[in-house]
Amino acid sequence: MKLFTKALFSILLLSAVIQPGVFAAESDFSGDIAFDVFFLSDESSGTFLSSFTDNWDEKKHPFVAVTGALGFNLGLATWNRYMIGSGWAQTGWEEWDHFWERKLAWDRDWYWTNFFLHPYQGSMYYMASRGSNLNTVESLAVTFLGSYTWEYLCECNAPSKNDMVFTTIGSFCVGEMFYRLSEEAEEVSRLLSIAINPQSLWTEYVWRINPKRKTGNIHSLSLGFDIGNVTAGTHVERQDISTYPQKEVYPVFGMLEFSVDYNDPYRHDSNSPYSQFSLYIQGGLGKGSGESGYCAMEDYDEKLFYDIRIFSDGMLFARELKLSENTDTSLGAVMLYDFEWHSYYMLSSLAPGFAFKQRYNREDSCFEWQSMLACVILGNTDFYYMHRKIYAEPDGVNCNYNHTMGAEAVLKFKYLKENGFAAGFDFRGYAMYDFKDQLQNHFSTGWEYIGLLNGYVEVPLSKLVRIGVKDELYGKFTVYDDVNDVQQLVNTVKVFAKLQLK
Repeated sequence: MKLFTKALFSILLLSAVIQPGVFAAESDFSGDIAFDVFFLSDESSGTFLSSFTDNWDEKKHPFVAVTGALGFNLGLATWNRYMIGSGWAQTGWEEWDHFWERKLAWDRDWYWTNFFLHPYQGSMYYMASRGSNLNTVESLAVTFLGSYTWEYLCECNAPSKNDMVFTTIGSFCVGEMFYRLSEEAEEVSRLLSIAINPQSLWTEYVWRINPKRKTGNIHSLSLGFDIGNVTAGTHVERQDISTYPQKEVYPVFGMLEFSVDYNDPYRHDSNSPYSQFSLYIQGGLGKGSGESGYCAMEDYDEKLFYDIRIFSDGMLFARELKLSENTDTSLGAVMLYDFEWHSYYMLSSLAPGFAFKQRYNREDSCFEWQSMLACVILGNTDFYYMHRKIYAEPDGVNCNYNHTMGAEAVLKFKYLKENGFAAGFDFRGYAMYDFKDQLQNHFSTGWEYIGLLNGYVEVPLSKLVRIGVKDELYGKFTVYDDVNDVQQLVNTVKVFAKLQLK
């Protein structure tokens, strides 16, 4: 570890010394938008920065990438320490002296922090690197440096095993998708592009690096609004549970949805990671069921229903096959990143694997299907007796989720007519094994089998507007070694309207 640390900082120092051509050449381009003038004008020459010209910068800028990542850490650590006063941010010489000898451990942070905010934080490192014209492998190296320095230098807590994984591998998934979407958003609004990729303020506006834009790759794009109802139930194999409600009802909620396919999933041939991906994001809020578990949000859980979800799959490489005149087929390696934070359950996974995607084309319709099989290198599920008060709070239980590994399977089927009518269903299945060295003192290992089935029908009101209904079924069955098994079933019914923008 000492040798690795010395080499790491030697590379950092070397990149600062030999970095060539940090500033890109300026352009004679002029614009007429006040926002452009405020942010981009150069008083010394009366020109604009080269960020928004066709003269893109071909050079790699590792110094800009590294300083963008470490600068983000410095700003965030300063905010946490002095503005918020977080105890875990009060670092000093005790943490910095021989920091490389600090031992990794699982952490017990808030679920939202660990499995959403950490990948997003890592995406800041990653996008600073991509905006500096580094490739995906080089950007991953800078992201690892950002994660390593954060865990070992910016926190008093023990460096986290799960954070190192989700802040590096998870940020590759999130960062590459966001970076590509920010390029597309540039065609619509610079403010939108900056919102997706804030690091462009550093790479383009401060350092004047103009990366080559890759636009025109959106295959499909939709925005939707749902209204629905949720019914949930749990069965635990115990005879002494008399007060725990077996059924919960969330009477009504509203939900926003965003879905995008980047490049055609069925006609794609490339060695560039995430040159084709599908991303689905939803956020719902409504009335709670009146029940909660042992967590910091106990009061909110009783009153509110929430469901935040991110499902994504990105092709690491793909090969297009021409099997017949009426079919489009592609296959290759895929990376899955799933995250769901639900009032009743939790679920996340990072899983590389293989994908097969095929479309049958007819005169006025088509049938599409996809299958994926992946290995979950790190995932999480809710620890059931903490997510709901099935038991009295056990001694030594520190968090309401478990770290897991296992397998994930995805199946998608869709029938689509030329007039916009569509019907189909998606299935995601997980077989997850809980790690032995968990935080819970009374923890038992075992398997958790989870399935998520979603069926839908939508009809067009116009070329832009579509309405429909969805029904989703979540099921979980556990086989623990030393504690009682649990079965969960959650049914969600929704009506929706969406804008099919592309």
